[in-house]
This record gives sequence, C-alpha cells and structure tokens, in this order.
Amino acid sequence: MPTNHQDSYEATVELLREFPQWRGVIAAALEEAQTITTERFAGKWVLNRAKKHGVTWVPNLRKLVSHGILQKEGESTRGGSRAYYSMPDPAGVARALRDVKISSVSEPYAGHFVTKEGVAQRGTVSVPFYATLASCGSPNMAEAHTDEHMDVDARLIKPNQEYFLVRAEGDSMDLAGIRSGDLLLVRCQDYADVGQKVLACIDGGVTVKEYQHTGEYAVLIPRSSNPANRPVIMAEDAHIQGVVAAVIPGFT
Repeated sequence: MPTNHQDSYEATVELLREFPQWRGVIAAALEEAQTITTERFAGKWVLNRAKKHGVTWVPNLRKLVSHGILQKEGESTRGGSRAYYSMPDPAGVARALRDVKISSVSEPYAGHFVTKEGVAQRGTVSVPFYATLASCGSPNMAEAHTDEHMDVDARLIKPNQEYFLVRAEGDSMDLAGIRSGDLLLVRCQDYADVGQKVLACIDGGVTVKEYQHTGEYAVLIPRSSNPANRPVIMAEDAHIQGVVAAVIPGFT
C-alpha cells in the first residue's frame, strides 16, 4: 500500500494503465474526497457518482484500497451494506488523472482482433467475475469483489456492451432455469423490459428475479418451486444493475 504521495500517484497511474475502465470510479472517489466535510465517505456515494462518469458495471472499491488509492475506515455498518473510506492523497490521484489520458475502451469485449494474416474472430472473450454477488433467494450483501476474469463464448457478447459474471445462489429462480451454482452473464444496464431476468439492488442487498410491472409498481417476481420465495416491490432506492444475458450451468 502506498506510504507517501509519490506512491499514491504512481499507484493510480499503474491502475489506470492496466485497467482504464476504472477511470470513472477513481474520478468519482476523488470528487467525493474533495467535497466531503468529514474525513470519510461511504462507498455507496462513490458508486452513485461513478454512474455520472459512465460506469455502468458494478465496481468493488476493494480494488482501490488494494492499490492504496482509498483507505478503509472502520468496519462496515448496516449489516455490511455500507462501508466507509478515505483518500490519503487526493492531490496525487488528481495529478495521475490529469497525466494519464487513457479513457475507457468504447468496445470492451470486441468480437474481432487484428493478426498478421488479417482480421480474425475471437472464440472467447474475457469478462470480469464478481464473487458472492448474486443471490436468488433473500438479498445477499456480501461485498462484491473481483480480481478474476473468465472466458465466455464470444457469440454471447454484443459489441459496445459491458458485461460481468456472477454466481447464482438460492432457489427462487429454479423454474426459470437458474439454479444455485450457475454462472450468470449479466449485461450492464439500469433498465429492463417486462419479463426479463434482472440483477437488482434492493434494501441494501442484491438479488436475481424476473422484472414485472403491476399497476404503478415495479415488482421482482421469483420463479421458484419453493413457495417461501415471495415477490418484492421495488422501492425508490432500488435499482437494476443489469439484465441476465445467459445462464452457464454450474457443476455441483
């Protein structure tokens, strides 16, 4: 972890060069650090700001902590649903953002690449995998984290769209073909059509359900053989993280 301002600057430069898609997340964290009146801020505030920077996926701030850009402050509160952070060196981070002009790639999972022989089609593409994120039972607020990418059939990926993988847990979508242990390929977007299977954040947790409308309300419907699973009305602070684009069966 960085121990001085120069290290903080260099760590930010390193992260930007290796993972340019994190630029919007870093910028959002910097804005939060520059505007707060206390020494710490909630990770949820950073994620909300990141959306304004075009971040449509689900970043885990542990990555910024591991690089020393952020520092975790205390234990998570509200049953793990809220974590607080500080930024030891905002000036160093700001300088790195100015110096490194790399922006997020516009087509993160391109289906083709250039070889000496010409243009070739990819058989697979690498997609970030988030562990312990999706719950198909009760919402599960384990902190999402990823340091891993997995190869996915390129035919499942649409150009100019961003995706991530999560592993389903629980039985509330077993009648819709999603069983505990399956991998879900999720296309990042904050809206859905009626009948689509979505990954949604509700009441501080994350769940996978079918999206429906009933009167004035958006409702998340389980498709389960277990009668204990009940529909969930989406409150104002609930939001969709993505739509399930494919289910990759797990092996248990």
